[in-house]
Amino acid sequence: MESPPGPVEIKVEEATAVERAIDDAIASVKEAADRHQTGVMLTRIAPGRYVVRARPAVPTD
Repeated sequence: MESPPGPVEIKVEEATAVERAIDDAIASVKEAADRHQTGVMLTRIAPGRYVVRARPAVPTD
């Protein structure tokens, strides 16, 4: 069995780039998360820094 996708960390310096960076990170995790029937969680860890990861406790819809 393939393991769930690892976390993707985002570091953004320009506020105008945040939405696009988050969308790209979610897309990179979502395909594998769907295969493992897990949701995707986004966590802000600092200003301009986020982590996107598959998380079984997160609803898939």
